[in-house]
Amino acid sequence: MPGHGNREVRQEIPQLGEEMDMADRSVLLSSNYNAWPEPFNGQAYAFLNVIAQVEDADFLMPGPAPHSAGRGVNPSLGYLWHELSHRVMSQAWRRLGRPGLSNATPVTVTRDYDVFLFVCQFPLELTALRRMKNWRKRCGKAYAYLLEGWPERFPHQAQELRMLDAFDHVFVLNAESIPALRQYTSTPISFLPSACDTLLACPYPDTPARSIDVLSLGRRIPELHTKLAALAARDGNFFYVHDVLKAGAVVDWAEHRSQSAAMIKRAKYFIAYDFTVDTVGVFKGVRKNALATRYFEGTAGGAIVLGSRQQCPEFADHFDWPDAVIELPPGTPDLGAFFRDLGSQTERLERARATNVSQALLRHDWAHRWDQLLDTVGLPRSARLQQRIEQLASMAGMVEVAHGAPRVRRHDVTA
Repeated sequence: MPGHGNREVRQEIPQLGEEMDMADRSVLLSSNYNAWPEPFNGQAYAFLNVIAQVEDADFLMPGPAPHSAGRGVNPSLGYLWHELSHRVMSQAWRRLGRPGLSNATPVTVTRDYDVFLFVCQFPLELTALRRMKNWRKRCGKAYAYLLEGWPERFPHQAQELRMLDAFDHVFVLNAESIPALRQYTSTPISFLPSACDTLLACPYPDTPARSIDVLSLGRRIPELHTKLAALAARDGNFFYVHDVLKAGAVVDWAEHRSQSAAMIKRAKYFIAYDFTVDTVGVFKGVRKNALATRYFEGTAGGAIVLGSRQQCPEFADHFDWPDAVIELPPGTPDLGAFFRDLGSQTERLERARATNVSQALLRHDWAHRWDQLLDTVGLPRSARLQQRIEQLASMAGMVEVAHGAPRVRRHDVTA
């Protein structure tokens, strides 16, 4: 599977107790996104990819287990049999009070590191750690970042959540899950919001033409999608880009993230809704009140984000500027009139796009999140991290000057 692999590591292993200079801090970055190459795991890829640009880092990314061979739209009989056997065995282990089985191949950490970071989407993915030999023994400090966790499901994930005890600190994207999560691990827990690779996403200075009228990626509201598709069918000049396939593996993570960023920076409008307030009101059986990455990616690409603001308290804190989201009720009767009216407000839209980009550069790059993580655990910035943060601030300043973006409160910025 293309993507991050296990890079050749240095031969010089520091002696136990030897003082390490900040610039020489060695970091081992790990996730199971190669073993489970679903689009949602692009968030983990993007974070670790940015960290690798500002640290002396290696990757530990196990691939898929042999039993997953043959998976696809038309899975082979061999795959179905081996997958069924794997799941039955995994559930048997869980009934015995042990974590389930991982779908990752075994890997071994062969040298010492100062810091280990494991990022995964769901608690059940923590089982990949059991396929990584020596990860705790070889790493001085270990941190985990859990991107999706819902208190209502924790009782059914208790065996996996107890694996968090092996870490020195746990970070979660869902802030409201922290009180419940503390019942399953003694490790300190902190909130860490989502972000974006804003250098990849930024549409300046070589601004491409915004040739896509409306871009909708991932989850969507059926009522609105039907109206947008009908508008595109009636008006040959209205270009509506949306997903036409469901499920499917990511073939190349770098290409996946690059293509998403390229589309967003070419879109006039980008759809993002709070799925706690749609007509169903429930996502997979639980209230979804965590920050959604799509808002960070839409603003970083300079698109006008259309939809609804999220109702979780963290959203108001991280998207606190005018027109960060412009409301588009799904029941809007005449979308053509809506877009004609909004499109005529050229000064407002230009200011909103510039503000979205400058605020993303100042506050919502993955480098800012890595900086926040380091600060929480008491580790200093690397020189390259400092350089990236200064570069982002400089770019934001140029956007503000060139496009008149207003200066807004920047509580996430540290010089």
